[in-house]
Parts: sequence; C-alpha cells; structure tokens
Amino acid sequence: MTKTAWVAGASGLIGGHLVRLLSNNSDYEKVIAFVRKPINEEWAQHEKVEQWCINYDELLAKDTTNKVDDLYCALGSTTRKTPDKNTYYQIDVNYPLTFAELGLSHGAKYFGLVSSHGAKATSSISYYLKMKGQLEQKLEQLKYPTTCIAQPSLLKGDREEFRFVEKISESFMSLMPGNYKAIESIDVAASLIDAAKNNHPQGLVRLASKDMQERSKSL
Repeated sequence: MTKTAWVAGASGLIGGHLVRLLSNNSDYEKVIAFVRKPINEEWAQHEKVEQWCINYDELLAKDTTNKVDDLYCALGSTTRKTPDKNTYYQIDVNYPLTFAELGLSHGAKYFGLVSSHGAKATSSISYYLKMKGQLEQKLEQLKYPTTCIAQPSLLKGDREEFRFVEKISESFMSLMPGNYKAIESIDVAASLIDAAKNNHPQGLVRLASKDMQERSKSL
C-alpha cells in the first residue's frame, strides 16, 4: 500500500510522533507535515517527509491535484499561550475543521483527531473540554468514511516548553485508574495510525484513553 498522509500540528508533542511513526510505516509513501515555519527535527530529514509552510487562516494545498488518503490532526493551544477565548476557539476548533474540509476536497477517507478525555459540547466544567466536544460534533457532520477521535487523559512526554503544573500532575495521574491515568503521547499517535489500517468505512470511532495505553509497543 502506498498512501499519503497529512499531519496538522506536526511541531507539537503528538504531531511529532505522528510524523515519525508514519514515515517509518510501510503503508505510507509520503508524509506531509503542515507547519507554520520550517521545523529542524530529526523526522524532517526522512526521505518520505515533506514540510508545507501554511497559514491556517488561508489554508490551501500546494496544488489542486494533490491527493491524500489519511489526515491526522494534533492542533491545539493552551490557555497560557492563548488567553483570548476567540483566538483559542479559532485554533482548537476552526483550524481543525478547515483542515478536515480541505482533506475531503482532496480525496481523504480517514480523519484522525487528538481530542481529550471528558470532551463534551455542553461542558460547564471546562472551556477546553467544551471546545473539544464541539469540534467532535462538527467533525461528525462532515461524514468522513472514517473519523477516529482519540480522547487521551493527561499527556506525558518531552515538550519544548517546561510546564511545571503538568509535570507535577504526571506523577499523580500516572497512578490513576482507567481513562484517568496519564498516557504517553506516542501511544496516542500510534493508536490513531493503527485505526487507519482498515480500508473499509468504519464511520465514527472513539479511542478511550485506557485503550490506547502502551499501543506503541505493538508497532
């Protein structure tokens, strides 16, 4: 099989794992990393990987003839980085939707999204969880043959920026049961890629955090 994948949010924690794993997966012959500026990471040197520098406010593929099979979306911000709620919504909801719509127009059959455990469109607990829930609802309406939504708990992994509160939380959350247990970011990436293996339409698939634990070890 010689598929093409697009990855949005390639510069992030899960996005970087997605590009690495996809470039070493024999199902794919090309991996397009959507970035705002060129990334100088190890995965960027792989022969299968191509970086497209894009503006999500004016999102277009490089050529109208570009075909893609599978899309992976790991876009997202934080309250600390984006305190303005309108801007936050633009990044966490509108940009992923625009990316998904672009993929459909170029023949994509699979859309894999990094969402969150507890995502709910009517959440009154967290604006973040409310946004994620609303995004999930809107993606369902696009009618991809397969939409796979990963709902991880607190993510573990090495980030470029040090987040003190999350580092403290990791120790506690790693002891929690089921879907509350902290999860390695590479396991989320591996789970989304594994879900794209089937060639027949699956409709909507949700991946619970507890079911994604240690998925990368099976690759």
